[in-house]
Amino acid sequence: MNGNRIYLRFACKLVLGLAAVVLPFWITGCDFSPTIYLDGGNPPRFHYGGKDYLEFFVVEEIAPGNQNVPDVEQDTDKNKTLWWIFPKDSSAGKVRNLPTITYGIVPHNFVQKVPAQGAPPPLVEGKIYEAGGPAVSLRKGRLRFTIRDGKAVQIPIPRRS
Repeated sequence: MNGNRIYLRFACKLVLGLAAVVLPFWITGCDFSPTIYLDGGNPPRFHYGGKDYLEFFVVEEIAPGNQNVPDVEQDTDKNKTLWWIFPKDSSAGKVRNLPTITYGIVPHNFVQKVPAQGAPPPLVEGKIYEAGGPAVSLRKGRLRFTIRDGKAVQIPIPRRS
């Protein structure tokens, strides 16, 4: 009887130990949130991985006063929307269906809202830009970049501590 208790204690400790090691990997491995990636060309190209839905795609010029401020604390009225596109229907917005998005080229099954007509302005060396979907629902679905030596280079977005 005493041997069974020792075995049971050992088994419980083993299971709890494995759960403590495996659970964090399992939880993060199940994160299917859309994640944006940048191709360093100019114009920059963006693609998404993960699952879910992209409600829209926007490229904004970040105002100097917002560049070192966490996104939730920015005065977003000071940022300038350069390009804003939307999927034509729910199927086109599914991340698994998204094409590579090249700045200024409206993908098939998308419509451009900003600018109302024509191409967006060229990106300027040294300015700070942010691209992606809704910041609230797609935390990993946005990124910040600048143009350096003629190429798009990803830079960190300040986050709240």
